[in-house]
Amino acid sequence: MNATQDLRTIPYRQEGEPARKAAIIPVDVELSEFDDDEIQIIGHLIDAARLMNPIFRDQFDPITESLRKIVTAMIQNAKDEEKTLLEYYRTLLDIQNSPWSLLPRKNHLINIPAERLKELAAGILDDDSESLDAFISVMTRGGATPPRGNFYPDDLTEEELKDLEADGKIVNSSVVKDTDGDVFVILNEDRYSESLQPVIEHIEKARDLAKDPLFRLYLDAKIIELTTGSDESRRLSDFTWVRHNNPFDIVISTALEVYLDDWKNLRGAACGGVYTVDKSMDQLLKELIARVPKWESGAPWTYRRDNVDPETLPKLKFVQVLEWAGDYVTGPFTTLAQSLPNDEWVGKNVGTVNMVYVNTSKASHKVSGNLSAKEFLTSAEYELAKEKLFEATQLHSALHEIGHTTGRQAPEAEGQPSNYLEDEYSWLEETRAELFGLFALDLLVQEGVIDAEMARVCYDSMLLSMVMSMKFDPVQAHTKARNGMFHAFEDAGAIKRVEEEGKPKFELDHDLAPEVVRTMLKQIADLKAHGDKAGAAALREKIVIADPLKAEVERRTADFPLGRGMIFPQLKIVDGKYTRTLEYPVEFSNQEKFALEMLD
Repeated sequence: MNATQDLRTIPYRQEGEPARKAAIIPVDVELSEFDDDEIQIIGHLIDAARLMNPIFRDQFDPITESLRKIVTAMIQNAKDEEKTLLEYYRTLLDIQNSPWSLLPRKNHLINIPAERLKELAAGILDDDSESLDAFISVMTRGGATPPRGNFYPDDLTEEELKDLEADGKIVNSSVVKDTDGDVFVILNEDRYSESLQPVIEHIEKARDLAKDPLFRLYLDAKIIELTTGSDESRRLSDFTWVRHNNPFDIVISTALEVYLDDWKNLRGAACGGVYTVDKSMDQLLKELIARVPKWESGAPWTYRRDNVDPETLPKLKFVQVLEWAGDYVTGPFTTLAQSLPNDEWVGKNVGTVNMVYVNTSKASHKVSGNLSAKEFLTSAEYELAKEKLFEATQLHSALHEIGHTTGRQAPEAEGQPSNYLEDEYSWLEETRAELFGLFALDLLVQEGVIDAEMARVCYDSMLLSMVMSMKFDPVQAHTKARNGMFHAFEDAGAIKRVEEEGKPKFELDHDLAPEVVRTMLKQIADLKAHGDKAGAAALREKIVIADPLKAEVERRTADFPLGRGMIFPQLKIVDGKYTRTLEYPVEFSNQEKFALEMLD
């Protein structure tokens, strides 16, 4: 396979949901600008990133690794249609990095009866029929995605978590119980020390070859972080990461985004991503970052950052992705952009790096492109927007990530906002960033950085995201954010439904929408600044609601692929050395990261 071949889709189903399909997409990668030594570094970083995948799977659900082995063995015993169905199931298992989906939060199922699966599994777990029954149950019976992941015991109470005090909120940790029922916290770096050892060894080899002194320091700091997990090491690696300007990079952690922790939104998940900088948008990026202090000073929220230190301004990068593993591989999401590090103190005092992922977004665009735009925008608006939607989505994604870095906490609020907002934090923060991305557009038009038509298409892109969010129950942070925005905009008259071609389409009042953005942005940002959990919950209950539009959107998008299986190439190894020759696996599940096992 190579990145120019035809796309494939994999059918799947979930209990109570319509039949769906996921798209399998090869990702284009370009490495010609790097010399042989740099290719060696990149190869080691890619291998380090891949090795984080088993850790993530254990954090999500420890059943995943064993279930994949059993399904692979069943495939060897099966023939014809049954073999195909099992291969589909394994592919979805890998696309979601678990039996469970994050949207909607439930498992995917196989169209083979449980008794037949037992026959196909004959001899695999004969000495443990109870375990085999549990695996087959996950494959054939519907269930909800575990909200705690593998971060907390199932029987842990709110009171027990509270008794842990500050330890109960350590982002790179898990809460466990010993055989006596005593509750304690273990750092991920201790829990997964054996699995992290080969990760560290690859980073050490990359460090020894690195010529850029700041990048070398970053890799040194990351080695210490993955060894100790201490607060000091995590902040030092964040600091050195923000400050280096190497043309290739790795993001790797045992605890990054907290979306997997759907109980408390406190604990991050393992990830690995390797990137190269795309310099084609450098001038626009400079234009955006230069305006952050001005945007901050004129922002509608109450608590602005005064006297912004240029050293703490976000670094905005468009990057191509060479590899994703762990938290970056979950279904049905594809990460479009990201603002890191997540540590609030580092962001405010050192700065952040805001990355927009170019090649993976282009690959995703090949699958569905402008399908939703043609289906839900009025015909006149679609004709205006269709050629600019991809570019507009990338621009808004960049502004969204900048939004995560703006504003400050109210004087009475101390510590990380997620610690006191808990399960209200993620949707509130994502709503704030989406709104900021729209707020900044009008200022860019006023200063001639972009034209009014591009700003309009960015608004249309956001409208489509809001409409498409109606397809799902509002339980995931991004879905809650867009659902709430849709209802707030519609209540204010900024979204209108227009009958066209015998079905409702949607349009924005482009004169009113910016006013709604400013009003809502102030409300959301102030709730976050104060850490007002009760206020955030009250707002969510008012605007984040299941909508009758769900059935309409579901029906009209039934043929759209949902979920993306990104196939990344491997660097061919010759005589023990990485080369820039790219080898694409024939099948999505043939990617090495999915066959890797936990070492602990």
